[in-house]
Amino acid sequence: MLASDDKLHRLVDRVREITDSTTVPAWGDLWDHSVGVHTISMFSWPPPLAGIGLAPFVFSPDANFWARLLGYSLKEVFTNTYTYLCFTLEQMVWSHEHLHHDASASKNILINFLGFFAPSLFGVEVIYADDAVPWIGKPIIQTPADFARLKPPNFYISGLSPLAHQMYEEACYLLPNDFRVEFPTWLTGPFSLILHLRGLENLAIDMVANPGFVHEMMAFVTSCMKEWWTERARFMGTEGLEPLILANDEVGVPVLGPQHYEEFILPYEVDLSRHFGGIDYWHSCANVTPLLPCIARLPKLRIMDVGPWTALQPAVDLFGKRPGSSIMKRLHPVSEVLMADEIRIRARLLQIKATRYDVPYMLFFDGLNVLYDVKHSVRQVLLLDRLCHEIFHCDPSRPDVEPEFLPPCRGENL
Repeated sequence: MLASDDKLHRLVDRVREITDSTTVPAWGDLWDHSVGVHTISMFSWPPPLAGIGLAPFVFSPDANFWARLLGYSLKEVFTNTYTYLCFTLEQMVWSHEHLHHDASASKNILINFLGFFAPSLFGVEVIYADDAVPWIGKPIIQTPADFARLKPPNFYISGLSPLAHQMYEEACYLLPNDFRVEFPTWLTGPFSLILHLRGLENLAIDMVANPGFVHEMMAFVTSCMKEWWTERARFMGTEGLEPLILANDEVGVPVLGPQHYEEFILPYEVDLSRHFGGIDYWHSCANVTPLLPCIARLPKLRIMDVGPWTALQPAVDLFGKRPGSSIMKRLHPVSEVLMADEIRIRARLLQIKATRYDVPYMLFFDGLNVLYDVKHSVRQVLLLDRLCHEIFHCDPSRPDVEPEFLPPCRGENL
C-alpha cells in the first residue's frame, strides 16, 4: 500500500512503536489511579482526580504552531488526506519525544475539522489559507426569510460533508488495520452556531426585538445536531450516543448576560444533555464568570472549562465540589505563557494548584502559537512543560501561596 521509505509509513511505524511499548507515560501515577481514560481527538489522558495533590496536564498547541514547527501548509492539511495524516501523526511523535504531558499517542485518528465544519453544513463559506486555520465566512441569514429556506443538513452532501467522507475513506485505506479512523465531529454549540449563521449584530438585535426568532433558530439547530449525531453513530456503527463536547466560544460577557444565557441557551443545552446522556466538556474562551451559576444547572456536566478570562474560585465552588464534575483550567496563551518568564509562570501555576488543590481538575494548554519565531515559542512550551511536570507530577504538597479569589486581569492589562 505504501512504499517502505514513505513518510506516512515511517510515522505509522513510529506511532505504533510508541503505543505498543508505552501504554501510559513513565510518570504514570495519575494513570495508575485512574478508572478509565478520556479520549478527545488523537490524544487520551486520565480523568482529573482529587485528594492526591497531583493533576494531569495536556498541551494542544494551535494548528498554526504545528504547521510552522513541522513545515506544513494548513490549506493542504485540511484538504489533503495524506498531508493531514502525516501532520497528525507527526504531532504525536513530537509530543511524545519532547513533552512530559499526559496526552498519550493513540492509534485513533480523528479527521478534525475544528469549528468551521458545522457552519459549513448550512452553507457558510469556509476560507482556506496556507498560514492560518480555515476561517468561517460571512453570515447567511440576513432576514427571517433566509432562515425559513434553511434545511437540516444532509450527512453526506451538505457543506464540507463530501470532503469529510473523502478524507475519512482515504484515511481508512492509507492507515493499517490496527489504526482506527474517526469521522469529523460537530463541535459547535447551538448559540455559537446561530451567531455564525446570523451574525453578531443581527443576533444581538434579535434578542431584544425578536426573541421568538432567536428561539426558532436555537430550536432548529438543536434538532439538527441531534439528527446529525444520530446519523454519524449509524455511519460509524456505534450503539447509542455519547456525551457531547460543546464549544461555545461566543458564549460569554459582554455579548451575553446571565438573563440571556438563561432564556436563550440554557433550555437547549439542557435538552442536549438529556438527549446525549450528558455534556462531556463545556468550553468557552470568553469570560463566563457571571454565567457560571446558570451553567451549573446543566445536568451531567463532566468537565467545566475555565478559560483565561473566567474567575477560577467561583468555578471551583460550583463545579469542583459537584459529584461527577471536574474542572479544566486553561492559561492565556500569550500573557501567561509566550510572554511570561519562569518566575511568573511558576507563580501562576502554584496559585492555580492552591486554588484547586481539594477538587478534581486538570490543566489544558491550547491556543499556543508562534509569537516571535518558532524557536521562542518552542522554548516557552518546553519551559511550561518542565514547570508543570515539577508542580503537578512530582510534588503532591499543597503550595504555600494565596489561592485566586479575584477574577483574572482584563484584556487591557495583557
